[in-house]
Amino acid sequence: MTLTLDDLSTRWPATARIVNAVTSIWPEHARYAGKSFAARDAAMMQTTETLAEAALVLTGEHLLRYAEHYRWTCDQLREEELFFHREGRYRLSTFAEADAEVYSDAGYMEKYMDGLLISQILWVNHAASCHFFLTETSPFLAPDQRYLEIGPGHGLMMYLALRDFDLASATAWGLSAVSIDQTRAALAKLGYDNCDFAVQNVMDARAGSKPYGLVVLSEVLEHLEDPKSVMAPIRDLVARDGHVFINVPINSPSPDHLYLMETPDDARALLIDTGFEILREGFFATQGTALERALRNRVSVSACMLARPV
Repeated sequence: MTLTLDDLSTRWPATARIVNAVTSIWPEHARYAGKSFAARDAAMMQTTETLAEAALVLTGEHLLRYAEHYRWTCDQLREEELFFHREGRYRLSTFAEADAEVYSDAGYMEKYMDGLLISQILWVNHAASCHFFLTETSPFLAPDQRYLEIGPGHGLMMYLALRDFDLASATAWGLSAVSIDQTRAALAKLGYDNCDFAVQNVMDARAGSKPYGLVVLSEVLEHLEDPKSVMAPIRDLVARDGHVFINVPINSPSPDHLYLMETPDDARALLIDTGFEILREGFFATQGTALERALRNRVSVSACMLARPV
């Protein structure tokens, strides 16, 4: 059965509220949203609704502001896409450039992060990545695992793990005290204030006597100049019988994306070349485009992989 926007208000009210906020200020985006939701089955829509309910808690009374910032974010991404398809590369290549243009600009970052929160609901590849995380990771997890997420952003992935996985503990690491404080505040709003948070560079980390049963990096590695150099120390953080989950974009130009992956094999190499065996994988293109077509036309694809150390 094909899902339409008219179905949302009765079956998926939180999702409908977000869609209505966006289309109220950007009516032309209804066509994009319609295609995005038509590509989702009922199970993925339930995950979407879970994300939407969480997003509404985080946006509070400011949903329209987030919707406006989502449109602004899409405008920035469109410019990056034009450059990418013209030049065949991402516009920026160093962290210093991204820091100067994006991370050090508080006003830019506020709008960008607000927009990306809404994208978790409206973009099928983002919702599909969260759905894959929930459905493909849990069968491999023993009870009472220690969970570590590096670069947790809005905290939605960590929220899903806290809500649906039987975790013994949950820890979040970030490079910025500001970003970690934002994640802490978001999870507290969502009802989870018992997590550990730290400003921690993974390159300086040591596993100690208690490695982690699940280490998560969702939309992090593409922001690095050399992501493979990060995966080596991460391997030491994973328990012998533990797992790592990564979510990375292929052909996905953004203002702060540095490391270009052009094929699924490029994404797989981040794990295979650093001592992991891939157990599950999923590749989800924008608007549900078939993978072969998406790769041929260099359309953005989210690559999700669950792996274990070998």
